[in-house]
Amino acid sequence: MSIATLLSSIQQLFRIGGPILLFIGITSCILNLLVLRRISLRKSPCTICLVAVNIVNLAYLFFGFLFAVFLVGYNSDPSTSSIIFCRFRNYMSFILTCCEPSCLILASIDRVLVTSPNAGTRRRSTRRLTIISMIGICSFWAIFHIHTLIFIQIVQYGTNYFVCIYQPGAYTTFISYYSLVVTGCLPPTLMAIFGCWTVKNIRQVRRVRHNASTRTTATVVVVGGAHTLQSKDQQLIRMLFIEILSYIICKYPGTLMLIYQQITQYDIKSDERRQIEQAIQELTAFLYFVENSIGCYTNMIASKTFRTELKRILIKIPTYFRSSVA
Repeated sequence: MSIATLLSSIQQLFRIGGPILLFIGITSCILNLLVLRRISLRKSPCTICLVAVNIVNLAYLFFGFLFAVFLVGYNSDPSTSSIIFCRFRNYMSFILTCCEPSCLILASIDRVLVTSPNAGTRRRSTRRLTIISMIGICSFWAIFHIHTLIFIQIVQYGTNYFVCIYQPGAYTTFISYYSLVVTGCLPPTLMAIFGCWTVKNIRQVRRVRHNASTRTTATVVVVGGAHTLQSKDQQLIRMLFIEILSYIICKYPGTLMLIYQQITQYDIKSDERRQIEQAIQELTAFLYFVENSIGCYTNMIASKTFRTELKRILIKIPTYFRSSVA
């Protein structure tokens, strides 16, 4: 396959697959919000984090993926028409990029608390603490990324060819390393740590339960009181683990591409090599947004309660439309 054919295929992927993925993603986020608002799991702090994740994903599909479709698939960037809109769009994109993994990490921490064999630790899992933590973290990212409202520019690279991009020079270098560390390596690492911690807690609880059952006792005695992992907590753990797994699978190739770019930034590259790197970068960008679009479908796999409530909502939709027409 020639380089031109490869680039054309990537462009068609965004041009045809982009609107399809956008529709799938918007549908997924809306259904997720409808179901998570109604099911019995809704009062859990972990569910609050998952609701926040879907709100962020829905916004990110508009502020991030939609413009990527315009740029790669249709060679058009609406944000270049106004410097204010250019900076605001990038500002929101940066915030949303950080808020999603932050909420997933908070959900992971909550699952560590819930599965702890220590009753005092489990009591720290509260809706109030989770909401305060989310507001604090999202406010921090909103303040921290104010620099994008200053250093994002519309740069002209040719006749009638303008790009909304970072200010060339030291700021571009800063953004590259910042993206590599803060949004690339750190979130998957923290998710993996808290995920393994949760698994460790679950095994510890099961081990204590097994020891108690061999003594023919009716309850599981752990530090601070009796503890059994409820069905709703198990479902939320599965939902969260699949969410984190899809995050790592879809986002990490982009991180690997960033690492490669930093390693080879001073290499002398041929035009063919640059075009291949561009094609791979665009492909990883498309995969990057897949994770934001499949939350509803992964939750269907993980939770029976989610599937039941989703089925109930879908059945009611035709009735709602018939009553509206009547």
